Amino acid sequence: MSHRAVPLHVAYAKAPHGWTADAEKKSRAGVGESTTTTPLDSPRHPDKAYSHLPDEILLEIISYLDPKNFVYDYGKAEKQRDLHAFSLVNSQWNAIATPVLYFSPRLEGSNYDKFTRTICPSINLNVRKSPLSSYVRELDLSLLVHQGSKSTTARLLGRTKERLQKFTAPQASFSLNCYPALSKCHALKELNLSLVSEISSMKTLFEVTAGLESLEDFDLPRSSGFGNNINPATIKWPPNLRSLGLSGGLNSQFWTGQFHLPNHLVVISVTHCPKFDDDCLHAFFDTLISSDCHIQHLAFAHLPLLQSDSLDCVLDYFPFLLTLDVSVDYVTPEVLNPPGPRIDSSNIECLSDGEEYYSGHDEDETQPEMLNGPDGHGWAASTSAPSAGDLIQRKQQKKRRRLRSIVKLDTLELSDSGERDNTEKIEPLDVLMYADDYGMVPRLVRVAVARSLNWTGEKLEGDCDALDDWLMENARARNTPDDDWSGVRTFG
Repeated sequence: MSHRAVPLHVAYAKAPHGWTADAEKKSRAGVGESTTTTPLDSPRHPDKAYSHLPDEILLEIISYLDPKNFVYDYGKAEKQRDLHAFSLVNSQWNAIATPVLYFSPRLEGSNYDKFTRTICPSINLNVRKSPLSSYVRELDLSLLVHQGSKSTTARLLGRTKERLQKFTAPQASFSLNCYPALSKCHALKELNLSLVSEISSMKTLFEVTAGLESLEDFDLPRSSGFGNNINPATIKWPPNLRSLGLSGGLNSQFWTGQFHLPNHLVVISVTHCPKFDDDCLHAFFDTLISSDCHIQHLAFAHLPLLQSDSLDCVLDYFPFLLTLDVSVDYVTPEVLNPPGPRIDSSNIECLSDGEEYYSGHDEDETQPEMLNGPDGHGWAASTSAPSAGDLIQRKQQKKRRRLRSIVKLDTLELSDSGERDNTEKIEPLDVLMYADDYGMVPRLVRVAVARSLNWTGEKLEGDCDALDDWLMENARARNTPDDDWSGVRTFG
């Protein structure tokens, strides 16, 4: 079967996926690219057709544009623009690009209506069904504010329910009438309702999500809890839930209640909770400790009732935490100096190979194993010089990493909720001192910090570079995988 080739300048004038580019811009420029790029000129030989390429080569080319490919620093909007251009060359290129283009579409006000008409060509599913709906795996409506309607959102969920894996709800067009379609999204792995502003029945929401056995990541709406009294003991959570985001007006009755959390839960975030105070914090921590969950990642932000040092105790409660994402509004440098999880004879088994206990006292600088020979006598009492093997053993002993704490924290993320002046609350030197000099967070290899804390400013730049060097050296010493970043990064 022959492949019909189309000149590129002609193909660009006919867009098969109208929602990916603005129609007016295309008609003026004659191309499918956005105004941020230079339109392509017509080829010097318009009659010269572009030859057919094997599918394998096209698949290799399009792998660079795949939304699942995070290797390249390449924004989603730019990928979608180039995927749209890719699909315009000829029918073969279009067939290759279409599944990738619809996998995770970037939807905003200008293209949302066109996209919904493409996926939902008719209101009645039995009348017209779009084959393109089966390609959609991720539906992110977070960029929508007042576009669309609640019925449109419900219709989109209904058309994509069979293979949809990730859904982020819009702020204003998600409500109770979306729940029936949501309950049928059995392949759903991530459900983010954090932007939803409409107050709805939390009891109904939990009944809907309890049947989603594939759901692993669940973020509650910021409107949750307002006008509702929720008893956590009655909540039936998704059975395979691994990450839970709690937010909204959840009151003390919720935080001090008894939770029956799933055993697989490892990540919990508490954000945008205006009623969350110190009493709620300690009651919730006690609940987590008594549960069967092995929490590895905790996140806290936008909790206005907490004090400036309320979360200094978090590593005391959870010494085996791997990642702490916390706003500096609620911590001081003492968060890295927990008094409880110190190494002693009762928990020496927590040490890994190449590590030894160090109390921090000067007398521990000289270890008995380094002074005594194989027969148990001191080197000073021996008249013969130590052998080469003994010297190697002593040299290796000196290289053993000394720890004073069983804290396993390897990633620290410091955000800024903007509720207080936090410019000098935690500085790079504070982190370096507790990690290196005091040995309280000896496994730390990554620190991400909000730009608003000004760590890269002239005053703190030198200390930030010193911390970055120590973290990278610590990562090398601990054989951190090369594909994991280490050092200091800024965000926001």
